[in-house]
Formats: sequence, C-alpha cells, structure tokens
Amino acid sequence: MLEFCASILAADFARLGQDVGAAEAAGVDVFHIDVMDGHFVPTISFGPLVARALRGVTAKPLDVHLMVEVPQQFVPELAAIGVDRISVHREVPGGPDAALAAIHAAGLKAGLVLNPETPVEAAEPYLPLCDQILLMTVHPGRGGQAYLPGSSEKIAAMRALLQKAGSPAIIQVDGGLNAKTLPEARAAGADSFIMGSAVFGGDIRRNLQQLRQAAGMP
Repeated sequence: MLEFCASILAADFARLGQDVGAAEAAGVDVFHIDVMDGHFVPTISFGPLVARALRGVTAKPLDVHLMVEVPQQFVPELAAIGVDRISVHREVPGGPDAALAAIHAAGLKAGLVLNPETPVEAAEPYLPLCDQILLMTVHPGRGGQAYLPGSSEKIAAMRALLQKAGSPAIIQVDGGLNAKTLPEARAAGADSFIMGSAVFGGDIRRNLQQLRQAAGMP
C-alpha cells in the first residue's frame, strides 16, 4: 500500500475548494485534517466546520488527526459529517481507550498517534483497536518542520512490532515529508504519507508528479 494524504493545514484557505480540487486531480488519495485545541498542543487550528466544508467539495476519504485533550467529544459530530478515519494521541490525559472505543462505535476507522518521544512499545496494548498507527516525525502543533533524525528507525521498529503482533494496521507518517525524505520513510516501512507544503506549496500538479517519482510510482 502507498497512500498520499494531503494536509489541508498547508492549503490556501482563501481558495480551499480550488486547492482541494487540484490536489484530487493530481492524484492525492486522502485529505488530512489537523484539529488542534490550543491545550493539548499550543496551536489552535480549526474544528469540525472545516471538515464539513471539505466533505462538501470532495468524495475522497477524510482523515482527522485530533490534537485535543478530550478527543472522544469530537467523534459524534465528525462521524455525522462523514469523515472516514480519526486518529487520537497515546499521550492524551487518561489514555486513548475511551476515544478509540468511541471511534469504532461510530463505525469509523481508528488510529493511534505517537509523538516523537513516545516509544513504539507504547502502542502495543492498543493494537487490536487500531486500523492505523500515526508516527509523528516532527513535534506536533505546527507545519513546516524538518523530518526528525531517528524517525526512519522508529518506523522500522513499528513495522517489526506490527509484524510480531500480527496486526494489519497501516503505518502513517506525518512531518517533514517531501521528495527527499519520502523514499527513506517508505523504505523503513511506512504505508501512508501525510504532506502539507510538499503538496500545496506552489504548483500542486508538479509537486505530486515529483512525489510520485520519488516514491517510485509511474
């Protein structure tokens, strides 16, 4: 599996519909939405209203990353909007159990997010509840950061853990991904690549062509 997820955090919000349409035409598989509450991370981004607007302009899957202190509170509204996947942090206060249960109860795919400092072993108790594991390859809370050293080794360690556990969960990676770093992350075992400025920064069609070439795709 190889999946390109375009993070709308890097899109031009004055022309969001046009940017999304251009990215979809260029071959983006999924649109990724970062919801930040200003508490779990210091940044405030946007909430379910943006997911609703995005659902109105694309039929592609919507993948929501909740960087919030009480993620389960967002699940019913996001499910009603029609998002497809929701990922929550291992590091949330009280643990992710309630949120993962709520996501599955709503009929959605669930993901577990690990911050750069969190070891892959922290995901092991939750693997039966996870359709995907999102490894942050930057510190969460803002875009435009560089791919952190040691990220590829962590991806490889997560791949080994999933294989040992017999888990079908995919590995997502988010942060600092571009035509230079994507091949390294892919070689380490990542399946799904969340990219913001690498997609929306400049000519979207040309950007996707370069990313496909870097990934070894025709």
